[in-house]
Amino acid sequence: MHCQIQRQLTIALENYPGRLAAVSSAIANQNINIEAISLIDCIEQGLIRIVVSEPVTCKKLLVSQGFYVIEAEIVAVEITDGLGQLARLTQAMTDAKINIEYTYGSSVRSGEKMHLILKVSDLDKAYQVITAIKES
Repeated sequence: MHCQIQRQLTIALENYPGRLAAVSSAIANQNINIEAISLIDCIEQGLIRIVVSEPVTCKKLLVSQGFYVIEAEIVAVEITDGLGQLARLTQAMTDAKINIEYTYGSSVRSGEKMHLILKVSDLDKAYQVITAIKES
């Protein structure tokens, strides 16, 4: 498994039509690529978590447009989609006593690479554990 520590941006949005379009359009207009995204509903507002090609520029852009943005470090894992791969990864985290606070990812087809975003309690330790896992 390949992994790297990256910056994630979390943006709080009003929960009504057009807000996600406003954020994604602003980002696209600056030629910044969204590499991963998660959107969750929190009663009266939404939270978007994104990993982008240029996090510093993206944060400045969004803040300048009045969005509330929080940064966090996450572990981005490249893992082959297959039976038991997530179980192996999460068991390794459990064995190392690392809490996974949340995760999101996607897969196109079984057997192909996917990206999995993990917010963990111990970033450096998680990085060491993940890089030590051998894919089957």
